Amino acid sequence: MGTIRTDLVYANPRFELCGVCDMNLEAAERVADIYSTQAFGDFESVLSRFSSKTDKTSRDSTSPTTLDGLVIAVPTSSHGDYIKMAAENGLGAFVEKPVAESPREIEALYDLCEQHNVQLCCGFQRRFDESYSKAAELVRTGAIGKVSNANIVFGDSPRPSLEFLLEGGDIFYDLSVHDVDFIRWALDDEIESVYARGTSSRKELAECDIQDSATMMMTTNKGSIITLSMNRKAAYGYDQRCEIFGDKGKIHIGNEFETTNMLSDKDGDHWSRLKNSFDTRFRTAFANEMNLFADVLTGKAPWSVKKEDIIRVQQVAAAAKLSLETNQIVNI
Repeated sequence: MGTIRTDLVYANPRFELCGVCDMNLEAAERVADIYSTQAFGDFESVLSRFSSKTDKTSRDSTSPTTLDGLVIAVPTSSHGDYIKMAAENGLGAFVEKPVAESPREIEALYDLCEQHNVQLCCGFQRRFDESYSKAAELVRTGAIGKVSNANIVFGDSPRPSLEFLLEGGDIFYDLSVHDVDFIRWALDDEIESVYARGTSSRKELAECDIQDSATMMMTTNKGSIITLSMNRKAAYGYDQRCEIFGDKGKIHIGNEFETTNMLSDKDGDHWSRLKNSFDTRFRTAFANEMNLFADVLTGKAPWSVKKEDIIRVQQVAAAAKLSLETNQIVNI
């Protein structure tokens, strides 16, 4: 994600990309060279090179630039350290989901940013995708009436490495949170209960209680039933679909293909393959996130995903994991 975010910041004329920071300095230098910017091996070096909102005088007289924000793309376990450094130096922070590993940590980090009068912005790209945001708008304006149920499919592609899955690829915390956040937002409703089942296709995953296929059935406070099916190995491409049903109609969010071409011959109609991965399917959404981050840093708009959203989604993921372990419906 760091490379994707760097590219989007560089391409947005509202930003000046001041540098790339990575504990692996050689990696930072490779990326920085592409974008003609500076490379740093630790955040302290960044702070010594530029001034911040809390230090109006640059510590390096050759660089009068004042930093405004920090885009954090590190493992979740390290989010807190960088969010704290950003807040203490008056920098707005954008971070990938989840903000932290527990609701208590999430609450503490938001409180810290509030104390320092900076905004903490967590990305949930479906809210920034044209198809998903339009579907949410249609639901909220009553286009399909009272929602009774929704079916959601998340087929991941390409198949993640075994190492990734073992180190932090839990299907509930890593995948389900995207669609849980979307459906809460679209329905303006809360998840009330969860029942989840899952399977592991490899012995190594089963031994570590990591599932690469799972289904969640959720009920909401207003009585809707939501089914979310997830698979880590969609060989046919990145499969992202959603159908929302109401008493006046339904809304369908379809897949996006590599091209819009269709070949028709004696064997039938042949479409191109689905887009291969999240970075191509949600590229525009990621760019839209960065554009709102620019609005946040310039005081033109608040961040649209709130602390309460982040915490609730984390609670739903934890409930799904508990349901899997107990084979029981878990009320939240």
